[in-house]
Amino acid sequence: MSDNQSDRDVDGSRGPGAWIAALILIAVGVVFLFQNMGYAIPGNWWALFILIPALYAFASAWKAYEANARQFGGAMVGPLITGIVLVALTVMFLFDLDVDWNLIWPAVLIIIGVLALGRAYTRR
Repeated sequence: MSDNQSDRDVDGSRGPGAWIAALILIAVGVVFLFQNMGYAIPGNWWALFILIPALYAFASAWKAYEANARQFGGAMVGPLITGIVLVALTVMFLFDLDVDWNLIWPAVLIIIGVLALGRAYTRR
């Protein structure tokens, strides 16, 4: 299989990678254009790039939801939590929120532990 064909899906269409790369280039170009035109752009605009993997996580959770006959299932938990955490990080960085990380990280670890325990319990 040639390199050109490896980029394509089974039906011959290109995967989402080309679209995402193009949208990223356009977004960065728009940001630089607005900055050069004198518009006030937040200093942490780079935090918007954290939303890219968040969108993939939410898409994965949606696919798991669809595959489970439109019911909440265990396969959705990981991608859904990942998407929520990434969106929360984006908001914190973008708006430069003063967050007490000494409280956030232990809380995140506790939540992950509780979810892992619940997931192990439901597999029995």
